[in-house]
Amino acid sequence: MSLLDAFKPKWQNSNPEKRLEAVEELDTQDTLERIALSDENSEVRAAALKKLTVIPSLLEISKKDAEAGIRRLAENRYFEEVSKKLKNFREVVNEEILALVDDVKDTRFAEDLVKSIGNSELRLELVKRTSKANVLAQAAMKDAKEDVAKAAVERMESEALLQDVAKNSKHTSVRKIAAEKIRVKEEIADGGRKALALLQSKRDALIQQAHFLAAQKNPLDIRPQFEELMKEAAALGMGSSQASLDEIYASFIKFVNEADAERIAAEKAEAEKQLKKQHLSEILDELEAILKDGNAKEQSDKINAIIEDWQNNKSIMDNASIRRFNQAFFKAQDLLKKEPEPAEENVEGEVSESVRPELLERLKALADTDVNETTSKHLHAIVREWEKLPLLEGEDPVLQAYNSLRNTMSEKIANFNENFQKTIEENSVKLKALIERVKAFDENEDFKELSQKLRAAYNEWKEIVGEQKFKYHDLWLEYKAATERFQEMRQWESWHNENDRATILEEMEALSREPASQDVLSKLKDLSNKWKNCGPTSSTKFVEFRDKFQALFEQIKQNCAPFIEEQLAERQKNLASKEELCQKVEDLVANTEMFWKDKFKAMQEIQESWKTIGMVPKESLTALMDRFKAATNAFYAQHKENQKQEDANREANYDKKVALCVEAEALQESTDWNATSNKLKQLQDAWKATGPVPKSKSDDIWNRFRTACDAFFEKKRSHFVEMDAAKQENLAKKNALCEKLEALDMNNITSEVIETVKGIEAEWKTIGMIPKESIETINDRFSEVINQFLSRCAETDESVRKQLEEIKKQKQDMIEKVKQFAESAGSNQLADAVRDLQKEWRALGSCGIDDLLIYKSFREACDDFFTRRRDQLDIQEQARQNNLQKKALLCEQAEDLLTDLSDATVGGAMNKVKHLRRLWKEVGAVPREHSDKIWKRFNSACDKVFAFGRKDEPKDEPKGETAAENT
Repeated sequence: MSLLDAFKPKWQNSNPEKRLEAVEELDTQDTLERIALSDENSEVRAAALKKLTVIPSLLEISKKDAEAGIRRLAENRYFEEVSKKLKNFREVVNEEILALVDDVKDTRFAEDLVKSIGNSELRLELVKRTSKANVLAQAAMKDAKEDVAKAAVERMESEALLQDVAKNSKHTSVRKIAAEKIRVKEEIADGGRKALALLQSKRDALIQQAHFLAAQKNPLDIRPQFEELMKEAAALGMGSSQASLDEIYASFIKFVNEADAERIAAEKAEAEKQLKKQHLSEILDELEAILKDGNAKEQSDKINAIIEDWQNNKSIMDNASIRRFNQAFFKAQDLLKKEPEPAEENVEGEVSESVRPELLERLKALADTDVNETTSKHLHAIVREWEKLPLLEGEDPVLQAYNSLRNTMSEKIANFNENFQKTIEENSVKLKALIERVKAFDENEDFKELSQKLRAAYNEWKEIVGEQKFKYHDLWLEYKAATERFQEMRQWESWHNENDRATILEEMEALSREPASQDVLSKLKDLSNKWKNCGPTSSTKFVEFRDKFQALFEQIKQNCAPFIEEQLAERQKNLASKEELCQKVEDLVANTEMFWKDKFKAMQEIQESWKTIGMVPKESLTALMDRFKAATNAFYAQHKENQKQEDANREANYDKKVALCVEAEALQESTDWNATSNKLKQLQDAWKATGPVPKSKSDDIWNRFRTACDAFFEKKRSHFVEMDAAKQENLAKKNALCEKLEALDMNNITSEVIETVKGIEAEWKTIGMIPKESIETINDRFSEVINQFLSRCAETDESVRKQLEEIKKQKQDMIEKVKQFAESAGSNQLADAVRDLQKEWRALGSCGIDDLLIYKSFREACDDFFTRRRDQLDIQEQARQNNLQKKALLCEQAEDLLTDLSDATVGGAMNKVKHLRRLWKEVGAVPREHSDKIWKRFNSACDKVFAFGRKDEPKDEPKGETAAENT
């Protein structure tokens, strides 16, 4: 020891071991900071780093320390302290804190931070900065703050993770965003894959469509479609096919121009025809008006002009209009009392044959009219004129046409007369029965009821008789005679009704003096209903009562006008509110992305809101209720279908949970505690992931599953309680051996002491497990005494000294190897090598007094190695996931080739497959669980293309290649 050491603090001692001991005792951060920054011994600096919590210093050391191991340790400690600070941060976020977030955002600490940072603003900043997919997924699915979860899902790209978020996120809005991103990615991926492959096929399809459109018979209707096709072709780019398309288009335009000229001519002719039809319709209306007014004789010239105009042009009119004209024509003849002019006679007194076509035309017109009571008269007039003409014999076409029309009309008239007479007889029977019912009325019956019966009987009489009242004159006299006995009663009823109406008018006068209110309007409505229900009064009183009632009614309405306007405004507002609710229900029906649980809750809220909204305008009520009812019916029809699907899903979930129960029950007697615990936890996770089951079965199936799990964990707990007791006993035994060792005189190593130590070591190895938290302490205690013992032995025995030095040298070499391995920690071979070194370390035994310190260095090196390995494996796993997506894309491209495979395209498809296989080999490894499946998918599609080209059956795999080689 240096003489100066006596005047220095222990942590400045020249002996590194003393400084190391001092660091273990220190708690002052300033001192630890100085040691970590400046001590020349790396072990002392490392020990100080482990206790140092000053973040800036840890960052400085991680960048500037001369030794890589110290830099890595400082970096790890820096991230640990930053994580602690961020977890406990509760203040306003500032630039300093954001800088710390930037440092830790892409480390392995980020995933823990996004779960445990209490400050939501800080979590949001972490999410905005990190690029770790698992951190973003964790926030998107489980963060309690919706804005944090939204920010996370918006930065996610992995389709697999997005699918998890779309199913499992706490927030509906986040699930929607994830689902939309998946949809957009699929659309982009699909479009990008097929753009080049489908370009030419799209061009060919456009050419075929152009041919199809050009061949249509209605080019003017097709022209907009053709123009859209040309725009689509211009946007797509037709290449060498452009000339063919232009030729087809030019031919089509020529065809369009010709059709357009024909259209213009046809439209002109149609316009002229429509004008003529309109003119004929107008003059027909005029003719019907003249005939209705009864001044036909005064306007006979006008009537004849209209008839002539119509007969010259009626071929352009529809059948209904022609029938109207024919009816008007024959009615005009009746009113004018003008028989058709007699046929002209020639010089010898014979009737002119030129009249015959006119008579035949009149007969056709008569056949087109509806048969009535005058039809027979018009037919006889035509027949008389016809019979004056020379007789036609044989199979003359004119005679045959005349006979056919005449027979048809005679048959129609006979049927009409028969039916008319039958109707008269049937109505007479009904009227006689009605008269008998009236005769049976009791005069002593309540006059109001009797009055209603009489009014009903009279209304029934009018309904039966209709327009033919003169046909039932005798029966009408009988009806009047049957009702004469009630004349006195009617007078009494009229007097009574007058009193009732007078009372109502008095009440209305009093009501007109009350201030406007809802009560006034209600009373007015009641009085109006009473007025309507009052019976008839005398004609002299009726007008007086009616005028007074209307005046009072208007006065009350005028008094209440402001109140009514306010009420109407309120009802209009209610109408707008209810229409908005209708729209919301319709939107719910149309929404296919919203989760049904949220939709049903929204529907319930809408229905509750509907009940709280007041009345709406009466004229809008029916349409509004129909709309709301239709929307709600559509919603609940969807809900019913969804419930059916839910019920089916619940039954399927029940079957899954029964299977989980069976698995859990098979494990409840197991004594393989760790493996079975892990398996049961997996079953519990599967249980949680499985959806709900039918309510009637929920409790039973849950109790069955929980009973099976509890049975095992209770056995495990009892087992480990026993083990804990045994471990405590073993700890006591090891403490006793340590005390026995410590009691030995290490300054005087004799053969007895050596034998005692050997016996203690042998007994130590036979003692079983101890509590986990005591392992390091008791082992260090035991090793420290053994190391002292070996060091003392080495002082007296040269061979022991050399052996210990050799072990120490080997252990130091192992530490250097592990440090070197850390640069390539992702290698599986190096990980196995480190594990072998750990086994070899334990087999070497102690190297003396320095063994504990050397072991700490070895353990730190191993910890650093496996920390780096975890980080590198995370990176590798992400790379494998990316490779999986790339290979899935290649699979889809290969499968797309099969959709339009033909003899014409197979050559290009085979070349494309060769190119895809080259790309496949350039892509790295994928996750092991997907390796065989993705390779078989790709290889199957490729082989089908080549098999089509060779006209043989596809093989499962190409010779000389395996799934492992290609993934």
